[in-house]
Amino acid sequence: MKEERHIHFLDREEVKLLLNSITDLKHKCIVLIMLDAGLRVSEAISLRFGNFEFQQKIIKVKSLKKRKGKDFGNRIIPISPRLFSCLVEYSKLFDTPDNLTYLFPSPLYPNHHITRNAVWVYLKRLNIKSLNIQELHPHTLRHSFATGLVATGADLHKIADLLGHQNIDTSRIYTHIPQEQLAKSIYAASTRNGYSRSFFNFFNFFQKPAPAIYVPNQTHQILVGRAAELQTISTHLAKGTNVILFGAYGTGKRLILESVLTDKKILTFDDMASVKKSLIYLLLYLYKNEKLQIATLMFKEFDPAKVETHLSRQSIGYLCGEIKKLVEPKEYILKIKQFDDITKSSMKVIDQLKETFVILTCATEISITKAAFFGNFEKIELKNLNRLHTFEMIHKSSAGMEIEDYEVYKNHIWLQSDGNPRVIRDMVERYRAEPRLANETVRSVTHSGALKEWDCTYFLVLIIASLAIMRYMTTELDNPALRTIGGMAMILLLLTRSFAAKTKRSFI
Repeated sequence: MKEERHIHFLDREEVKLLLNSITDLKHKCIVLIMLDAGLRVSEAISLRFGNFEFQQKIIKVKSLKKRKGKDFGNRIIPISPRLFSCLVEYSKLFDTPDNLTYLFPSPLYPNHHITRNAVWVYLKRLNIKSLNIQELHPHTLRHSFATGLVATGADLHKIADLLGHQNIDTSRIYTHIPQEQLAKSIYAASTRNGYSRSFFNFFNFFQKPAPAIYVPNQTHQILVGRAAELQTISTHLAKGTNVILFGAYGTGKRLILESVLTDKKILTFDDMASVKKSLIYLLLYLYKNEKLQIATLMFKEFDPAKVETHLSRQSIGYLCGEIKKLVEPKEYILKIKQFDDITKSSMKVIDQLKETFVILTCATEISITKAAFFGNFEKIELKNLNRLHTFEMIHKSSAGMEIEDYEVYKNHIWLQSDGNPRVIRDMVERYRAEPRLANETVRSVTHSGALKEWDCTYFLVLIIASLAIMRYMTTELDNPALRTIGGMAMILLLLTRSFAAKTKRSFI
C-alpha cells in the first residue's frame, strides 16, 4: 500500500507571525508570491515584470516543469490584495523596469535572478531566528495556498490549474487533510478591501483608472457569513441530532445543506412528491454500493433491474422496513432538500425513518401543523446577511467587473437587498451584463425581492369593525344611511372569521 504523503502547511496565526517577521520588501514579495499565488520556488525567482498584468491583477506563469518533452504552457493566477500592495511598494525600488526585467534580480550577476538556494537559506535563518515553525520551506508556503483553496470550497480542477498540476490526482492529496486542520489554514485576509490605484499610476496605464474587481478562487455558489451556522449544524449531526434550517426565501438554505461538512455518509431525497420511488432508489443504492454483500445474500444473483421490479410491487411500509434492516441507527444522514411542500403521506414515511437516520432538511417556514413533527429537531433560523458580510459577498460575486465607483455600487446593492443573498446574486448578475458600470446604471437597477411583507389583515378587520359601529350610532346622528353601511359592515365582520380561518397561516 502506498504510504500517505504528509503535508505541512501554515495556519492563520503562523502566517501572521511569518509576515510580521519580514522587514525586507523583496523577501516579503517572494514569500507572498508562494503563499498567495502558490508558485513553486523556481517559478517565483524567475518571474519578470512581463509576467504581470497589473490592470487585471493577474500573474501569467510559464511552468518550468517539463516531462517527456511536454510544455505545460501558461497558467493565470490572480494577485491577492496584500500581494498587490507589497508589489506596489517593491516596484518603487526599480528605476524603469521593462517586461524582461527580473522581479528578483541577482545582486551578484547581471541579467540573472536569485537562486532557489537563496530562498531556502533565508527561510531557514528566519525560522531559526524568530519563528520556530515546523518545516518552514518554500513548498510549505505552496501547500498553505492549496489547503486554503480546499478549505474555502474551490473546485478541484481549478486548484489543479492554479497549481500547475498536469494530473488532477496530484491535487487530491490536499482533500485528505482532516477538515478541522483545513479550517485552520484559511489565511487570505485582504479580499474585502478595494484595490489600490497606485500601481496603475506607477506604470502610467491610465490617468483615471477604473478599478477592476477581480476576486480569486471562488466557486459559482458563494457562501458568506454562515460559518457559525455550519459549525452548529456539523456539531448536531455528529451527535445524531436531526436538524432543520428555516428562513426567508433567498437566505441560502439549500447552499448551506450542500456545504455542511460531516464524517457521516449522506443519502439524499430529491423527490418527495413520489416518495415510493425515492425509497426504491434509496434501497437500490444501498444494495449496489454500501450493502452489496447483504444484497448478494438476499437475492443470490443480484440483478438491479429485477430487484427494482420486485421492490416496485411492495408497499411503502415494506420498503421502510427493509431500509431499517439494512442500516444501523444513525449510520447515515438523510438529506431532504425541501420540506415546504411535503405531503402528509411523505411525512408519515419520514416519521418512520427519523429514528433510523439523522435527518437534515430545510424549509421556508415551520407551520404549526408540522411543529409536532419537528419536536426532536434542532431548529436553526437563517436571517439576511449583516452589512459586513453583504459587502463581502458583493465583492466576491463581482469578479472581473469594471465599476466606476465601487462604494456607490456596493451601498446601492446593500440598500436594495437588505442583505438577502439571493437578491445580491440577482443584482450582480444583472450588472454583469454591462461592459462598464457607470453610477447612473448602478442606480437604475432596483430589486423588490427583499422588501418586507406586511400583513394588513388586522387593519382591514379594524376598519370593518369601525364601520359596523355606525349601525349603533344612527340613533344619535339620525342618519339612515349609516344604518345601511353599518349593517353591511357587520355582515362582513361576521364573515371575516370564516374567511381568515381558510387563508391564515400561523408559524412558529
